[in-house]
Amino acid sequence: MIRALVDFALNNKFVVLAIAILLAGWGAISFHNLPVEAYPDIADNYVTVITQWPGRSAEEVEQQVTIPIEIQMSGMPHMSFLRSESIFGLSYVIMIFDDTSVNDWNRQKVLERLTQVNLPPGQNLQPQIGTDWSTTGQIYWYTLRSTNPRYDLMELRSIEDWVLLKQFKSVPNVVDVSDFGGTVREYQVRVDPNKLVSYGLSIGQVEQQLANNNINAGGSFVEVGMQQMNVRALGLFTRVRDIEDTVLKTQTGTALRVKDIAEVTQGPKIRLGHMARANHMEDGRIIDEPDVIQGAVLLRKGAEEQPTLDAIHKKVDELNNGLLPRA
Repeated sequence: MIRALVDFALNNKFVVLAIAILLAGWGAISFHNLPVEAYPDIADNYVTVITQWPGRSAEEVEQQVTIPIEIQMSGMPHMSFLRSESIFGLSYVIMIFDDTSVNDWNRQKVLERLTQVNLPPGQNLQPQIGTDWSTTGQIYWYTLRSTNPRYDLMELRSIEDWVLLKQFKSVPNVVDVSDFGGTVREYQVRVDPNKLVSYGLSIGQVEQQLANNNINAGGSFVEVGMQQMNVRALGLFTRVRDIEDTVLKTQTGTALRVKDIAEVTQGPKIRLGHMARANHMEDGRIIDEPDVIQGAVLLRKGAEEQPTLDAIHKKVDELNNGLLPRA
């Protein structure tokens, strides 16, 4: 057998040389395309279920939310461990699966069982599955800043929530963006308690009227010649004045509006945290940024890091040089 191979190689030098060149080129291409990760994903397959129940104690959350979820999730195929944590207003359940399982299949089974969980009625509780990312999936960190005084923390946070999140999630294999810092803009109705009592109203009535008036309604149509014109009632709030002019009730023939008992303005939502950054420069100086907006881009579990990073860098260049306002 060996003699035959040697005879064939000696008698067909050009064929053997061509095969050798082909194998060498194939090996070079395969080596170039070989995915090499600095931090390989060694995390287990897992699925998290997160439920928020504001204003409830940890004991109530444990008894009425966490335990019912645990009961339904018990006995899941390929599940190795079931762990949970209940704190004030929050239930956190994590299911760890063995390495033979497929994470997409695990998440599908968890969704099926979530529909069978019995939660307290009338509380508007909605358990949610956490994003499908690994513990080594924080592949890109960024800071949003501006030297233009027109863009304060509230404006930058609006850009983060309505522009950056959507753009980063459009990158293939990016499942979510975890951001911190800034102040969230909201409409605030600051009710005067004395005026509220004098007009015989309660906070619940004011809240209900605001909810009822902040809605669009669809009607039928009106025939105009040979055409039909659709009828719509526009009621969604678009500015502060719309909220101020909302009618709460009619008293002795006079409409009582929100602006008669409250001050309406745009302001920051109550902050639950603060993000600061210290930049250590090469010359040894430390530049402090006391209040910034920072985000972490999360990679889908099992995806390749380098192609995703290249796409993220391309997206960042597109944001800085076109989509975002000038700093």
